[in-house]
Amino acid sequence: MQASLWYRTMYGRTWVRVRSMYNEPLWLLIGIAFPLFTTFGLGFLYRSAGVGSIAGFAVIGGIAVSFWSNVVWSMATQFYWDKQEGIFELYLVSPAPISAILVGMSVGGFVGTAPAALLVGIIGWQVFGSAVSPIWWLIAVGFMLTIIALYSLGMLLASVYLAYGRQAESLNDSVQQTVSMFSGVYFPTLGLGSPFPVSLQLVVSLIPLTIGMDVLRKAIFAPLTSAFPTVSEDLAILAVLCVVFFVAAQKAIGLMRERGRRNGTLVVRLR
Repeated sequence: MQASLWYRTMYGRTWVRVRSMYNEPLWLLIGIAFPLFTTFGLGFLYRSAGVGSIAGFAVIGGIAVSFWSNVVWSMATQFYWDKQEGIFELYLVSPAPISAILVGMSVGGFVGTAPAALLVGIIGWQVFGSAVSPIWWLIAVGFMLTIIALYSLGMLLASVYLAYGRQAESLNDSVQQTVSMFSGVYFPTLGLGSPFPVSLQLVVSLIPLTIGMDVLRKAIFAPLTSAFPTVSEDLAILAVLCVVFFVAAQKAIGLMRERGRRNGTLVVRLR
């Protein structure tokens, strides 16, 4: 019975997220246009700098921006917005597991974002793509591990943002571009070609997008990227991050609810 309730809750939240994204034309336009701006901006920058042979990096960056924006704006802040609209109380009084709601948000966000990301990739590759020899199994494994780790991080941030309330949107504004820069969306940030010192590379390796971008570049542009860290190390780090962030998200849910019971502020709307 509990398993059935969990899966039905997850499916219901997934369906709502997908329908909400596809029923709003403006959201669809934004989901495609913003990553395309990133792709074209980086692609033309590479070409003007005389390194047009790696302009294909810009396409991967545009796809990554699609999913990272979805994690930050549609996952991390969702509970905060739900509380402001008076919906979060329904989650608490219903028998639906909070974890199933979070997983449903993640699955729905991925399904809703994937077509836009695919379109960005197709358009970008037509303009900036170069001859490559992709390792498809590595692309598939690296991409899925990156997505799982990213949305697990989004689940964790959803609870954190709910607890901190009004500061959530300000934190999103500061995190969005900062993480994009350090995670390798704009240029490689790991290995010998990175402009960052080793100590900073170790820190940014805790961001799933950083490792995911490194794996995808190696799988698509193997001769153009450093072999350090190795592909095996990248995949191992991603797998660990998937587990760590997912477990941390479950712990954060419990702590958030306990904090709300003690302080009586869990469903208090902030204006």
